[in-house]
Amino acid sequence: MLRVVDDPKRFGRALRRLQASLKGVPARGVRLTWRGGELRTTIRWARDDGFWWAFEPRGPREALLLGCAHDAPRKRESITCEINLRRGGVDRRLAGIVAADDAGALYLAHSGRIVGRRKGRTKTAFRAFLADGVWRTVTWPDGVESEALIVAPLDSPRLTRLLGQFVAAVRRFKTGDAPLPSGRLQVAPTVADSARAACDRRLVDFALHEELAKRGLFGGPDHLFVLRGERPQPLFALVADGRPEELAMAVGSLSLASARGGAEVRPILIAPAALAEREISALQALPFACVRFRWRGARAIFDGLDDALE
Repeated sequence: MLRVVDDPKRFGRALRRLQASLKGVPARGVRLTWRGGELRTTIRWARDDGFWWAFEPRGPREALLLGCAHDAPRKRESITCEINLRRGGVDRRLAGIVAADDAGALYLAHSGRIVGRRKGRTKTAFRAFLADGVWRTVTWPDGVESEALIVAPLDSPRLTRLLGQFVAAVRRFKTGDAPLPSGRLQVAPTVADSARAACDRRLVDFALHEELAKRGLFGGPDHLFVLRGERPQPLFALVADGRPEELAMAVGSLSLASARGGAEVRPILIAPAALAEREISALQALPFACVRFRWRGARAIFDGLDDALE
């Protein structure tokens, strides 16, 4: 269960952790503009993740200003979105939320309400647009429950990458672009992930999609390692954090899907490298391939993917 943090001291610690965890190259004296206002300040560019960020105190709330930037920021930048966080108390009018799980882990979350004058920019529309996002029920101090998008765990080493994904999604939503494709070849998760594991699952899912696109599985341009000829359709099941029940359900779901698909599908299990080492005997006995993934920075790297696809 996730609960909204309303204690000012606890919120202050969470905010300091968020500010310390975010990475970026400073760009000073940048003029930020948005509909109805502007601000000159220092922003920080997360180059590898294609966005910039800055904090601005606004009375009883803290505004996290965000903008897309695949190239170095200029002297004038437009804000893509902002996440407004109240320092204490309850204010469901603000989209930003700091939530805590039962173990005390803290998360940056968003209500899904995207401010804008264009028709169709509703919470319901954004929820549908980002249907594969990590949406969870959060409980407010007064007992009210609502659904929120979990942007990132505050203690995750991949926080900046996850925040960059959120900024990119908001930009695509506002410009009317289609959401990024993902998960088209995956068996759906059969157990409820923790919010933390679900965030990592999305990163692994996007990285896998990119690797498969390089190999021509989505009709992309030819690549050195493009798969040619008639081949069974690969079908993946992803184990995100290696819990025993998650592994058991992933193996079971993949086996069932494989039995239904017959020779037309090639089942492949994607599992963390640490789990693969721990369960090496059991995984080697499975009637399908296991591809290990490990983290290089905030990106998932797959070992043995080409061999599994052959």
